[in-house]
Amino acid sequence: MPWIKKEYDCGNCIVVVKEFCTRYGSKGKITYNTTNERGEVSEKTQRYLEKRAQRKADVVVNSNFGKGDYFITFTFARGKLPDSVEELNRIRRNYFDQLRKVYKEHGAELKYYGRLHDEGVRPHFHFVFNNKFNIADFPEWKYGNPKIEILDGRKHHTIGSYFERGTTDEEKEVKKLHPRGKVYCSKNLYRPKPKITKMKGSRWRDIPKNRQGYYVDKSTLENGYTENPYNRGTYRYQSYVLVKSNEKERLNI
Repeated sequence: MPWIKKEYDCGNCIVVVKEFCTRYGSKGKITYNTTNERGEVSEKTQRYLEKRAQRKADVVVNSNFGKGDYFITFTFARGKLPDSVEELNRIRRNYFDQLRKVYKEHGAELKYYGRLHDEGVRPHFHFVFNNKFNIADFPEWKYGNPKIEILDGRKHHTIGSYFERGTTDEEKEVKKLHPRGKVYCSKNLYRPKPKITKMKGSRWRDIPKNRQGYYVDKSTLENGYTENPYNRGTYRYQSYVLVKSNEKERLNI
């Protein structure tokens, strides 16, 4: 039951996690205990799991999308909101069938990652797409006015974390069926495997050092605790992002 460090190389950044795992097998398989014998999750562990889900989404998004790619929010205007999740998904499938055809016509392969969200207002979809042609050639979204953004040149985007944020507690049909929304992603996304290093313990610095060629994005730094529900132990963890840079950029941080 060792302490481990996991590093996900996303290209322009590296997502780092230091934590305790319940079991670390001979082939590097990691197992965590998250619930007790009654299937209950503590508040502290729940927060840790939410942060872990956000990191995983950030790894996928930063490994596949970057400067110039499209971030689109598909909304539903008054009177055009479907009355069931099934209808929402039918609309999404039909739109993506059209979108794949357009990408194919441009000799490109569609890559996407997104979610259905209900944030206490109205259900809507968030998606990030690879930019292979002008956004004007995208199929028309007939249900509202989509919000279109272009990813800037930063080397670490937080869209994945945004996708994984929880929704409000308001009683809505969409939320009943999908409490956190459902991830939709193309099968051609690159998912980097972590480099795993066994550590001697949890005696690490509260503020990690920069690495050659990278600096620590302190806005991503988190020092927290999670619990093992079986032995009631509390274990420290740390996560942060290393951003690729040159010497001049690091001196200006």
